[in-house]
Amino acid sequence: MSSRNRFRAIGLAVAALLCAVAPAGAQVQAGSEVLLNLDGSVSTGYSGSVTNQGPDSHGLIFGGTGNFTGSVHSPQFLSFDVAPFFNQSRDNSDYQSITNSSGVTASATIFGGSQFPGYISFSKVYNSESNYAVPGLANYATNGNSEALGVGWTANLKNLPTLTFGYQQGSNDYTLYGTQQDSTSDFHSFFGNAAYTVDGFHLSGGIHYSDASSLFPEVVTGQPNEKVTSDNTTLTFNMGRSIALNGSTWLNFTRNTGEYDSPGISNSQTADIVTGGVSLKPTSKLNVQFNADYNDNLAGTVFQAVAATGTIAPLSLTEAPSHSWGFSGEAQYSLFAGLYVAGTASRREQLFLGTNFDSTAFGGSVNYGHNLLGGQFTAGVNVTHNSYGGNYGASMLGLLSDVIYIRRFGAWSVSSSFNYSRDAETQLIAYSTSGYGYSTSVSRRIGRLTWTGSANGAKSLLNEVQGANTFTQAYTVGLSGRWLGASAGYSRSSGIGLITPAGITPLPPGLPPTLGLTPVSYAGTTYSAGVGSSPIRGLTINGSFVQAQSNTANGPLASNNKTQQAYAYVNYRFRKVYFNSGYSRLLQGFTASGLAPTMVSTYYVGVSRWFKAF
Repeated sequence: MSSRNRFRAIGLAVAALLCAVAPAGAQVQAGSEVLLNLDGSVSTGYSGSVTNQGPDSHGLIFGGTGNFTGSVHSPQFLSFDVAPFFNQSRDNSDYQSITNSSGVTASATIFGGSQFPGYISFSKVYNSESNYAVPGLANYATNGNSEALGVGWTANLKNLPTLTFGYQQGSNDYTLYGTQQDSTSDFHSFFGNAAYTVDGFHLSGGIHYSDASSLFPEVVTGQPNEKVTSDNTTLTFNMGRSIALNGSTWLNFTRNTGEYDSPGISNSQTADIVTGGVSLKPTSKLNVQFNADYNDNLAGTVFQAVAATGTIAPLSLTEAPSHSWGFSGEAQYSLFAGLYVAGTASRREQLFLGTNFDSTAFGGSVNYGHNLLGGQFTAGVNVTHNSYGGNYGASMLGLLSDVIYIRRFGAWSVSSSFNYSRDAETQLIAYSTSGYGYSTSVSRRIGRLTWTGSANGAKSLLNEVQGANTFTQAYTVGLSGRWLGASAGYSRSSGIGLITPAGITPLPPGLPPTLGLTPVSYAGTTYSAGVGSSPIRGLTINGSFVQAQSNTANGPLASNNKTQQAYAYVNYRFRKVYFNSGYSRLLQGFTASGLAPTMVSTYYVGVSRWFKAF
């Protein structure tokens, strides 16, 4: 098509779009029982893309969105909402996609005003952009399809248990830009719960089952077609009752059964956990609480915590016996408004993978909150002394502290917090963690503008394992006014984590990587900037840029990674007509893939019209 014919076609499409849309109408009543509403937008424009992974493309594109809602008999009997969209991307809409994405989301509720309410939800999206996460850094872009379905039902019968049931399933297949490797994941889950109160006892229980499977890209695993499957079943029973002295008592039982299968590792674990306690408030200033628990398979609980992340290889456990039990007591007393003191005592014993551990701990804490020097001040400190026996044989002094201060200084508003921990006990009492964290935010009015700045950071380490630490640090600044806003940011992060379908996730708190795990180490930095403006009524201009560089190491597999994303979007609204233009650019690569970085640029110029059909 010649340039003259192309622009003639665009002009005809725009004219048809502006003239052919039906005027806004009122809600439609189909018969005496059905009420319907339909609104949305239709769009047309010229779009193109340039990439180093295939041929370039350009041409006219048509798209739109819709929102179809309604009810039958009444909204409390049956109501529904269906929202399709076609050929939408960040260039010309709010849909987060470099490529043109299409799909539909829908939901319905039935018998909402009765004793038997139910719901159903569904979504299916094609060619959409998603994320592969690295902790503390900008996410890496993926492209793929997703689908999800959910149904649920509740029975609220007088003088009978309340019953709730539900089912969900979903799937996702995507390609990590820069790898040309496909990944898939899917899940199914079912739950059923019951709750009942009889003679003052609050009883509840239920079952939850889920299974999942994932196929990971070779660039992050070092192995082709590495597939992981897992399932988990949880049974629960809970009982609670109010007692004298403004107190309550409770007893909970949980059975967790998890199965896991990945290349070279297949395991199944069941753990029964019983917890109980009593809480009393004999006076307005005194609170007392006692707790006890027993776990007949501590190793199984640790295994399930790791397997639940969907990682490639959780743990390879022996058949050695394992269990845990303990009890604790705490008393808190209010000396006066804002000042609380507390004392704790606990005893715990663990048999983990054939090794005995036990600890006895005593602690005391002080928490204070009050107005100070014109601001709000809050601080707390908790000191514990742990004595370890069995095969560990040691004692340790632990410390937890935090400080928060908020105040205005003239035109300045300041908020700061800091926390510090040393030798804090973890789920496995043979290990302890230490670390610190801080956060500060500042804002000030400058004429008609508001300046903001923030800084935060955190570091944690597992004392007994060298290199088992994580670190994050981030800084942002921003300037905003009535018609202008701008921001910039910098962050860096490092640590060790587990490879999951959604990206790299940090290790579960206190879990040592020495238990047969194969964690991935990561480190990197992110730079970002953004600007937005509405200089005149109806005109909106937005732009953003983010760049992240990182390195990851998974055993012998090491990779240097980079992602760079830029977006610009201009929208002008005249009555119900929107004139849109946008530009997107992605550059992303992984040296472990052995491929050149993927580059995709897209652009769009077009017009859309909002409509309300009825």
